[in-house]
Amino acid sequence: MPEPAPDTRPAGRRRVAEAAGRRPSPLTLLAVVVPLLTVAALAIVRPAATPPTSHPPSSATLDRATAVCPARLPGADDVRLGSTGLGSGDVAIRVGRQDDIAPIDSGVGSLTEREAVVVDASGDLAAGLVVARSGAGSAVDCDRPVPERWFTGAGASAEHSSTLTLTNPDKGPAVADVTVWDGSALVDVPALRGVRVPGSGTASFDLSQVVPSRDALALRVQVSRGRLSSSVVDQVDPLGPDRPVREWLPSQTAPATTSYVAGVGAGAADRTLTLANPGDSEVRVTLELVSADSEFAPSGLDEIALAPASVSEVDLSGVLRGTKAEGVQALRVEATGPVTASLRTRISDDLALSTAGPTISGEAAAALPAGSKRLVVVGATAPGVLTLQAWDEDGAEVVRERRVEINPSTAARVRLPDDAVMALVRLDRTDGVVSLEVSDRGLSVLPLAPLVTTSEVADVRPAQR
Repeated sequence: MPEPAPDTRPAGRRRVAEAAGRRPSPLTLLAVVVPLLTVAALAIVRPAATPPTSHPPSSATLDRATAVCPARLPGADDVRLGSTGLGSGDVAIRVGRQDDIAPIDSGVGSLTEREAVVVDASGDLAAGLVVARSGAGSAVDCDRPVPERWFTGAGASAEHSSTLTLTNPDKGPAVADVTVWDGSALVDVPALRGVRVPGSGTASFDLSQVVPSRDALALRVQVSRGRLSSSVVDQVDPLGPDRPVREWLPSQTAPATTSYVAGVGAGAADRTLTLANPGDSEVRVTLELVSADSEFAPSGLDEIALAPASVSEVDLSGVLRGTKAEGVQALRVEATGPVTASLRTRISDDLALSTAGPTISGEAAAALPAGSKRLVVVGATAPGVLTLQAWDEDGAEVVRERRVEINPSTAARVRLPDDAVMALVRLDRTDGVVSLEVSDRGLSVLPLAPLVTTSEVADVRPAQR
């Protein structure tokens, strides 16, 4: 048998070949694979999300609503109730500390009452609740209690005075602070700070007694505890044979840089525009008249400068008289900073007060006083359509979806039947300011507010530890 040939390769090359022919040991494989698997696992792991500590409220159908009517002015005993859901049932009412009920049939109802009335609706009657008090040439929308209201153009002198009334609709006490501005500054009024109103009670303040001033005043009512409804009665008692005239002063929700004041009226009258600047910087204001055709600046009316924290009156009797005022339905107030505005129209036996109305982006509704009625729509942000529905005291529909085109920079005037007691307005493809003018032994102007049909429900959960 032949012998194997001797390996003539050098010894170093033999060791390299032997080492290359051996497989890696398991320990070596683990040393390589385990770190790779660890890195891969860490790459796909995500840290646990931090749970949110707060949650936004959810929207739900309104199942309880409150409206407060102030005590009457002479002859204004008629309280009209409405619910745009057109339901039937009873609403709870409270006069002073006496509880009672009032029926609503097919969405409408009424009662006669001299004192302040608190209306509480629940269930289907709460969504779209509207209430108004009227009679003898005066009218006021019965507001829901809100945390803040502004009143512009109040008086505190012998010739022009105002009375502020705070009404508490609940059983527990409520507290409010009233801030006052006059012609030149913020006024310190200790009697109006920390006003405590007992449950089911009222508090009234004659401004000529607590803050006497010959200047026009602006008021801000801020509720810090509980709920309160606020109202202001304005009285003009001129020197001479003319008798005193009174009317409710509508409130404004907040100051604005652009606002519209409807209710200009027609004929010869004394018209005074009151502007308030609650800020700490000077504001410049320009006025335009709004007609069915356009918005235009009247000749002879210069830009108005408002000092910080001040109130100013502008006589518009000459501007809103004659041929140049024909067809004018509203005023546009354009300012370089947020201001509030109101217009006082006075003839010998009537006083009409109107204020800058809120912007409507969907629906608005109103309980309608007796008399001749029309809607004034201004401030449209785009071409759109107003849809109107109205019902009489029997719940029968007297206006069935009347559609009116509205356009920017114009005013639309829509008449309502005299027998209508409730109206529902819807704006499509545009926003706008809607006011109700009523003529019944005098002119009354009620700005319409957005219709409230839903409420915000707080998301309350157990604390996470």
